[in-house]
Amino acid sequence: MNNLLIGQSGGPTSVINASVVGSILEARLHNEIDRIYGAHYGLDGIINEDLILIDDKMNVEEWMYTPGAILGSVRFKIDEYPNDLALYERILTIFKKYDIRYFIYIGGNDSMDTSRKISDYFKKINFDCKVIGLPKTIDNDLVETHFCPGYPSAAKFVAVAIEEIYHDLIVYKEGRVTIVEIMGRDAGWLTAAAKIPSINGVNVDLIYLPEKPFNMDDFLNKVKSIYDKKKMVLVCVSEGIVDDKKEYILKHREFKPEDDFGHLQLGGVSLVLAEKVKKYLNLPVRAIELNLLQRCSMHLASKTDLKIAKKSGMYGVRMMLKGKSDFIVSINFKNNHFSFKMVPLIKVATLVNRFPLEWIKGDSDINDDYLNYILPLIKGEIKLKYQNNLPHFTRIIEK
Repeated sequence: MNNLLIGQSGGPTSVINASVVGSILEARLHNEIDRIYGAHYGLDGIINEDLILIDDKMNVEEWMYTPGAILGSVRFKIDEYPNDLALYERILTIFKKYDIRYFIYIGGNDSMDTSRKISDYFKKINFDCKVIGLPKTIDNDLVETHFCPGYPSAAKFVAVAIEEIYHDLIVYKEGRVTIVEIMGRDAGWLTAAAKIPSINGVNVDLIYLPEKPFNMDDFLNKVKSIYDKKKMVLVCVSEGIVDDKKEYILKHREFKPEDDFGHLQLGGVSLVLAEKVKKYLNLPVRAIELNLLQRCSMHLASKTDLKIAKKSGMYGVRMMLKGKSDFIVSINFKNNHFSFKMVPLIKVATLVNRFPLEWIKGDSDINDDYLNYILPLIKGEIKLKYQNNLPHFTRIIEK
C-alpha cells in the first residue's frame, strides 16, 4: 500500500489546520494514495506509534475554522543522521509498518529542518518515501516564499488589537504610556503589523523591531518628548529586540528561562521597558503582552490566508504524486495573483527571513512599502459557526 502521513509541528496558527484539510481533500481524489494518517503530536506521535487513521467518514472540512493544531503539535529537534541512529531507525520502522510512502510536515524553520533530515536519511538508505514541507509560522520568517500561512491572520489580529487599544487610550485628557509587546524572536514582521491601523488614521508613536538596535536612552527620550506633547504614548515592540551588541533587551530580566531548543524564552520585554519608564520618567505606564492570542484568534483570520493555506496543502500532494520530494511548497504573488512552486528544503531549513531594512523608517517606524505588501494578504473575513452564542471549534483529535 502507498499511504500518506501528515504531521504538524511547532507553534500553531489560526490556519495551520487549513493546510491539513487541503492535503487530505486532495489525497482523497487520488487512487495512488490508499490511506491517510495523522501523526498525533507530530514527530512524537511517529516515534511512539501514535497515528490517527483519517478515513472518509471524518468531516475534515470543519477543521478549517478551528485554531490550534487539530492533530496535535510538538517541539522536537533531531540530530543529523547518523547521529541518534536509534531515532532514525525507529522512524523507519513505523513508516514501513504503516506503509508510509508520502510524508507531509507542516511547520516553521525547525520543522523544515526536521523534514530535510528525515528526507536525507531516506535517500541514503534508499527508502522510497516522498517528503514535502508546508510553510507555517506567524513570524513570517521562512525564506523563499512570499509569505508564511498564519502570518496574515496574526497580523490582522495585531492590527485590530492595536486599533482597539488606541481608542481605549485616548479617552482620558491625560493618558499613559502604553507598551504593547508583540511576538517575533529574530524578525519583526508581526510587530510591523502595528503600522496597519494607520490606514484608518490610527498611528502608533513608536514601533521597534529586532532588525534595528534598540537604545534605551534614546527610547526614554522619545517617550518623554511625545508624552510632553500629547499626554499619551503608544509603543509597539518586538519581544526579540536587541541592543547594539546583539543582546536581547530581556537580559535585564532576572529570570531567564530557555525553550526546548535552548533559545532564551522570550516574553516580558514590555515589562522591562515599563519599569524603565516608571523609574526614570515617573510617568503612568502599562505593559500589554499580546502573547498566544496572536496565533489562536480564529475570529479575525484572513480569508485570503485561510484559502492559500488550504491550496498549499493541495498543491503539495499533487507534487508528491508527480515524484517531487525533499521540497517545501513556496508561495508566489505577482500581478495580484497567488501561485505555488517547489523549493528544495535545504534552501529554507534554519534560515531566517528578516524584515527588510529598507521598509523601516528611522529606527522606530515603518514605511508604506510594508502596507503595500500586507494589505492584499489580510483581505476577507470568514464566517464561523456558533454554538450557545460562541464560536464552535472542533477539538484536537483524540484516539
